[in-house]
Amino acid sequence: MRKSLLALALACLAPLVLAGSCSTVDANRNGANMLGIVKLGPFPRQPAWCAGYNLYFSDSVKGPFQKINTEPVLGYSNLMVPYLKPGKTYYFYMTAISKRDPSREGRPGGMFARVARQSWN
Repeated sequence: MRKSLLALALACLAPLVLAGSCSTVDANRNGANMLGIVKLGPFPRQPAWCAGYNLYFSDSVKGPFQKINTEPVLGYSNLMVPYLKPGKTYYFYMTAISKRDPSREGRPGGMFARVARQSWN
């Protein structure tokens, strides 16, 4: 008896559930609502005095910039920055972190720009 009630409930709910999922798929088919990413790296080899790098980004060349990483980014590694708008240009720079005093950062390196791509590319 319970199985037949469950089957009946699922049969009644199926059109509602399927209609919602189909409309969502169609809305995202062209990728307009998908999130974008920027792939960065590999980063340069760290000098002996360097504990790693901090990376900063902004959607404007004039800033404000915000730090991307919570831990130092190590040399030769890669990093993906998610949750960006596909097709939009973002601006980045990095600083070196002192191994002796991790609260100290070097001066910012040269700024560079990357265009966010759709996340499945």
